[in-house]
Amino acid sequence: MKILDLFCGAGGFFHGFSALSDDTHLAIDIDKPAIETYRLNHPNATILQTDINSLHSLQIEEELGGTPDIIIASPPCEEFSKANPESRRSAADRIYGEGTAKLLLDTIRIIGDFAPKAFVIENVAALLLSGGKEIIKREFERVGFDSVEFNLIRAHQHGNPSKRLRVFISNIRMKPPRKYPPTVMETIGDLPSLDINAIFNPGEMFPNHEIYHLADDKMKSVRKTRWGQGAKHYRVSKKRSLPNWVRLFPDRLATSINGLSRYVHPYEHRLLSVREHARLMSYPDSFVFVGSKDSQYNQVGESVPPLVSNLIAQEVRAHIE
Repeated sequence: MKILDLFCGAGGFFHGFSALSDDTHLAIDIDKPAIETYRLNHPNATILQTDINSLHSLQIEEELGGTPDIIIASPPCEEFSKANPESRRSAADRIYGEGTAKLLLDTIRIIGDFAPKAFVIENVAALLLSGGKEIIKREFERVGFDSVEFNLIRAHQHGNPSKRLRVFISNIRMKPPRKYPPTVMETIGDLPSLDINAIFNPGEMFPNHEIYHLADDKMKSVRKTRWGQGAKHYRVSKKRSLPNWVRLFPDRLATSINGLSRYVHPYEHRLLSVREHARLMSYPDSFVFVGSKDSQYNQVGESVPPLVSNLIAQEVRAHIE
């Protein structure tokens, strides 16, 4: 089957769909480091680095060598994030405005042009608030889809080591099987230590498992931080701030791994490595991230956990077959 991966990022969403592809799939994004990561881990992909807003469906068909059977997409969600001060605006102001939220309309446009056997759009659940759900229904009706499903999936209820609530908008109703998730230390505890004692007891090398060096004042804050507390805070409004650099509980599920957030190791006085972030998002150790360190963290945090993508791909396969 031919697969089109819009806003492909590093490739976490496609991870589960790779078994459905006959090496014929097209991935599109504008972020160069994420594309390089995608290319490294999915070497058979045809990849375009371009703005989807200016992309014509005929060009997609030419690059793909035909029309896609499956379209998956993760359009930008920053304007709908609860951490964004602009999130109080109505969904209409954002979707029909000049920000990145309008890329959702381009996603729907492309899906309407191709009418694939299956499509899945991933986004934050807050997209459905303030009139967002009604707008999405109306826009899909305009391109020929009389009904769509809004599948709310909590990744941790299906075995993912960190919390993550997302909506998967699709022409398929999804109900993936549930599974109890592992704790933080069950997930990352076998990785080599990166604290000062590591130089006396070097362990096996893992890709992207490197220390994130901090200035002395930041290290001081990290050392004082207890489980569940944040070493830093960032303000989202005049009256509201959110913790960052939270020290994770060792024997609990991890909090949501987000692109701009960092987390403190349960026992060591340091930030988690990119590999530890990736583990908590269910990435296999064979999946390697490239680009700057901050870009790698963002690639992990902004992606669909491979565990979830595998479950969704199974639902899509069952629907098509």
